[in-house]
Amino acid sequence: MGFGRSGAFSAASPREMDGSGEKTFVLPRIPWPYYAILLFMGFVAADDVNVPRAVLLVLSAAVFYALLQKTLVRPVYGLVALAAFIPYSKAIAGNMGGLIPGMNYTTVLTLITLVGFFSNSKKIEKYEALPLEASFRRLLLLFCGIVAISVLHTDISGSGMTFFTALVDYKRWFDPLMVFFLTSYLVQEEEDAKMILYMMAFTLVVIGFGTYWQRHELDNRSHYVRLTGLAGQANTMGAFYANYAFVMIGYLVMKGMKRIRRSLFFIGIVGCLLGLSATQSRGDALGFVGGMMVFFLLRSRLQFVIYVSAVVFIAYNPQYLPGGLKQRVERTVQQQSGDGLDKKTQLDASARTRLALWKGAIRMIEENPVMGVGYKMFQTYIFSYVDHNEETAGLELKGRDGHNAYLMIGAEMGIPALLVFLSILVFMFRIAWRSYRASPDLYWKTISIVALCSITSLVITNMFGSRVFSLVLTGYLWMLLAILLKMPRWAERRALQKSEKAPGLDAPARILPSFSRLAAGAGDPVSGFLHPYSGRIARRDVES
Repeated sequence: MGFGRSGAFSAASPREMDGSGEKTFVLPRIPWPYYAILLFMGFVAADDVNVPRAVLLVLSAAVFYALLQKTLVRPVYGLVALAAFIPYSKAIAGNMGGLIPGMNYTTVLTLITLVGFFSNSKKIEKYEALPLEASFRRLLLLFCGIVAISVLHTDISGSGMTFFTALVDYKRWFDPLMVFFLTSYLVQEEEDAKMILYMMAFTLVVIGFGTYWQRHELDNRSHYVRLTGLAGQANTMGAFYANYAFVMIGYLVMKGMKRIRRSLFFIGIVGCLLGLSATQSRGDALGFVGGMMVFFLLRSRLQFVIYVSAVVFIAYNPQYLPGGLKQRVERTVQQQSGDGLDKKTQLDASARTRLALWKGAIRMIEENPVMGVGYKMFQTYIFSYVDHNEETAGLELKGRDGHNAYLMIGAEMGIPALLVFLSILVFMFRIAWRSYRASPDLYWKTISIVALCSITSLVITNMFGSRVFSLVLTGYLWMLLAILLKMPRWAERRALQKSEKAPGLDAPARILPSFSRLAAGAGDPVSGFLHPYSGRIARRDVES
C-alpha cells in the first residue's frame, strides 16, 4: 500500500525510492522486553489496574536496572524506553506517593538516558549542529528563560512558595522541552532515529487497542460519559488522538510492511478515531480534520478535492457525525423561544463560556502587556476581567482555564513571551517542510508529512485548549522535530556514499542532483523562506 501516482510523492517513482526500488519500511531491531513492558503498561492504563506499591517498586527496580545495563552499552535504548512511556506519564506517573517531590518515572528514565550518554560520550561521534537546528535550540532556550523568570517570580513573590517548590513546578513545565534536547543531543544516527519513531508508532497502536476497552466500559454505563483516557481529561485526550493518529497513518501507508503488522496499525487508528469521537471535543475533531487536509494536499490533488468536499458536506449535515460528537456539534447553536422570523438562536453554554473567557483574556493582556499576570495565575484573576451581564449570567467563570494556549501565554507571561511562542510554531513548520523537501526516500518523506499534519493539528487544537506544554500531548512532537532536524545530514551523507560508487566524479560534485537543486532553491516557490540545507554540511561530515 503506497501513495497514489498523482500525489506529491508517488510510491511508484524510482527516484523517490532512492533509485533502488527498495521498500519504504524496514522493521527496526528493538528487544522484545520493550514490547512486553509496553503491553503491560497498556493493560494497566486501559483497565485502570491498581498495582500494589510493593509489587510496583520491585518491578520498577528490576526494569530500570535492566534498562540501565542496556543504556550503558547503547544510550538510544533509554530514549526508546522514554518514547514508550511518554503517553503513560500521567496515568502511570510512578511518583511513589510523592515521597520525593519531582521524582517519578519520567525523571528516572531521563537520568538513565543521561548516564548512558555520558558513559559513552567518548565513543559517540559528535557533529556540529545544523544551522536551523542551532537557531531552533537558541529560540527554545530564550523561551525557557522567559518562562523561568515568570515561574520563579510568581511562585516565590506572588505565592510565597519555596525556591525548591518553584523549581519542581518549572521542571514539570520543562519536561516536554527536555525530551527535545535529549533527543537532539543523543540521536546522531539514522538507525537510532528509526527505532524511536517505530516505538512511538507501536505505542500508539497499543493505546488504540486500549481505547476499545475504555469505549466498552463507557457504553455499559447508564448515562453517557465523555472519555478521559490516559490524559485524565476529555478535551486533553481528544487533542492527543488528534495530534498523533497521523503517526500510525504514516506507517500504515508505508510499503514493505507485512499484512499482519499493517492490520494492527489499521485497528489502532480506528481505535484512536473512536476515542476522539468519545471525547466529544469539537476543537480536537477540527484539529484532526485540518491535519488530514494537509495529508491529502501533499499526497494527491484528487484525494484532497474529494476530502474537502466530504468535509463541506459533513459541515452542512452534522447528523452524519458519529455518536456523542454529533450531539455536541448539533447543540452548539440552540434555538430560543420565538415564532417565525422572530425565532432567536444562541450558542450553547460551553461556547458562550469560552467566548467570555477569551474576551477576559484579551483585557488581561491589554492591562499587563509585558510581564502578564504571572505563571498559572490566569484562573485566579480571570473572573475580574470577564463581562458580567445578561449574556454571561449563569455561566461558571470563576477559576476557569482560558481554553486557548495563545491567549493564556499572553495573559500569564506577556506579549514578548507570546511572540516567541508564535516564532516557535513557525520554526516547527519550517523544520517539517525543509525535511520534506530534502527527504532522500519515501520513509523520511512520509515522516515529514506526519510532522506537518501533527503540527497543523497542534496549532488548531490549542485555539480551544491550553495543551502545548503537556508531556503527554507534545512529548512525541518534540521528539519528532529533534529527529527531523538531523535528517538532512543523513540525506546528504547517503548521497555522498552513493556518488562515491560512481567513477569520474570529483569530491565537490558528489551530491545527488536533487539535493544540488534544493541547495540552489531551484523549483522551490518559497526558497527564500524555507531554503533547504546546503551541501557544505555533507562535505564537513565526511571530512570530520
